[in-house]
Amino acid sequence: MKGDPVVLRRIHASSLADLAYERLTDALLSGDLAPGDRLVQDVLALRLGISRTPVREALQRMEREGTIRAGEGRGYVVPDLTSTDIGHLYEVREAVEGQAARLVAARAVASVDEIEATLRRLSAGAGSSGPDVFRANRLAHRAVVEASGNPFLLELFDDLWGRSVTMQAWGDYFTSVHADIDLVTDHADVLAALRSGDPDRAAAVMVEHVRGGLSRHRDHPPDPALG
Repeated sequence: MKGDPVVLRRIHASSLADLAYERLTDALLSGDLAPGDRLVQDVLALRLGISRTPVREALQRMEREGTIRAGEGRGYVVPDLTSTDIGHLYEVREAVEGQAARLVAARAVASVDEIEATLRRLSAGAGSSGPDVFRANRLAHRAVVEASGNPFLLELFDDLWGRSVTMQAWGDYFTSVHADIDLVTDHADVLAALRSGDPDRAAAVMVEHVRGGLSRHRDHPPDPALG
């Protein structure tokens, strides 16, 4: 009715915190924030044009995920990851994603069809920038873990890939190695193994796929110090 107050959804601080988190994550993925960079709450709030509270919440979330760590004194810092750190991350990915593939293979083929549909949708919508390809590939692997039906595996996956964001701060690995990625083709062996109904085969193929990612990282190190 004319004259009635307009109903608007309130903007909560948590919404701003989510936006701040996205902006900071984008900066890590694009390399605008690099290992060793300090993240000071007041400075970031000024640059983002918001108050300090949502920035603090975003930084605390990133610290919990292992993307950043508390620095000396006040503030946070983008940590350096060594080749050993990356190797350890991939070892845990093998365990988490291998087990997820095992569980999916034991379930109905319909769940694999849903995974493939997700991969096709992601490929169609993925851009060619490093951050875009990284996100698409992450969601492709997440679709497999989600289809396993195990919420704890999914929680571990999200934590691991949150930490993996830090790797992208070293450069444009996904742009140089995975430009114009076709997620269905890139994961064809995994999809076939999931459809086989053989849990052991599915787990083995997924582990091999993850190890292939580690090999590509080592073949294209973003920083000479990684070796």
